[in-house]
Amino acid sequence: MEHFIVELTVANHCGVLNRITGLYAKQKYNIDSLTVHESRDPALSVMRIASRGDTAVQVQMTRQLRKFFDVKTVVLLNNQML
Repeated sequence: MEHFIVELTVANHCGVLNRITGLYAKQKYNIDSLTVHESRDPALSVMRIASRGDTAVQVQMTRQLRKFFDVKTVVLLNNQML
């Protein structure tokens, strides 16, 4: 299993973090590390979620995260980019 990080730009309001971590729980994927901070635009936050999985898991998670209305961008940072 490879380590990978998903970087998200999300709307900065109540419930977004819960919905995103709920997706990981629903898929039974562990979150190794999670950081969230406000971006330059106070209406947006940046999240970095570190996890482990093969290429199929990485692709599946990024596709599903892009479906959320509150998620504005999704960037996959895998071992080759770290």
